[in-house]
Amino acid sequence: MRYPTPQALARINTAATTTPTTTTAAATPKPTAEPTTRLVKFLVISDTHDLGLTDDTSSAFRLPTPSADVILHCGDLTNNGTHESLSKVLRMLGSMPAELKLVIAGNHDISLDPELYATQGGDAKDSAKALELMRGPLAQECGVTYLDEGTHTFTLRSGASFSVYASPYTPQYGSSAFQYPSGHDRFNVHTPAWATNVGTAASIIPDGIDIVMTHGPPQYVLDDTDDGRSAGCEHLRRAVARAKPRLHCFGHVHRGYGAGRIRFDERGSDDEELGPLQKEWVGVNQSRKKGFAALSPSSAEAFREDKSQGLMVNAAIMAGEGKPVNAPWLVELELETAERVGE
Repeated sequence: MRYPTPQALARINTAATTTPTTTTAAATPKPTAEPTTRLVKFLVISDTHDLGLTDDTSSAFRLPTPSADVILHCGDLTNNGTHESLSKVLRMLGSMPAELKLVIAGNHDISLDPELYATQGGDAKDSAKALELMRGPLAQECGVTYLDEGTHTFTLRSGASFSVYASPYTPQYGSSAFQYPSGHDRFNVHTPAWATNVGTAASIIPDGIDIVMTHGPPQYVLDDTDDGRSAGCEHLRRAVARAKPRLHCFGHVHRGYGAGRIRFDERGSDDEELGPLQKEWVGVNQSRKKGFAALSPSSAEAFREDKSQGLMVNAAIMAGEGKPVNAPWLVELELETAERVGE
């Protein structure tokens, strides 16, 4: 399928005032100041693996995509990270309407991991060009922001402000990009005695983050494989239990596609756990008809009213035989604005 030229995309993607900022300590609000909120729509996808949007109305991944304020792509943009494949996915994202489009890499996007690419016999110049492409003029014209591992903050035109922790890393399995030994904990300050802490200022998930965006799932959360194993990361699970994000989105494990609400432990200790996952039923035919999946009205209301819950979303588009079987997830979050009433 042909996507618009960069010039056409520039017209599609109006000049955004969305501004990424570095995380800084917020000034103490005045006692009379009260937070105001905005409802923000997030369209979550992952594991598109070179797949493009189609005009076929029977496809779950098709044009037009639902309108959203923010698009989150959780990695495996391509099958092997070629320059052509990365350009294709940028143009695909450019055809999707949203004010802000945030993207991370996955284990298949090997050219975006210079260290791994070199071990596979790749040319360092090709890896540098791939990273330049993801941050260069075409990405800008398509409205795409490529996120390195770390914490990022954004403010939308509506004034809604939110923080995102991003990481492309997953536990070692075979030889692919952005992987770590299962005994290495990169997400926490405190680590069990049996594991090795390799956390850095960028890789540790901060408490109170609004959104966690990783390529892989936490252990036992939408991470079942075809052979019945749990492929998620134990250290990521502990980090998410501690940080308590309102939304954690990922992919990687195609069979785990789905979403569910989870209740966070409120003990405030290092051994905090995630409560049982209340998995959302997805009507396959209905989501294909609409072009997206979403929480049921009753589930959405419960999630909106209970701020002690977090929403877990595995948004892997590809499933089985390399086809785009699954629909994107449309998630609504109520977020505070950058300014407060009374200031």
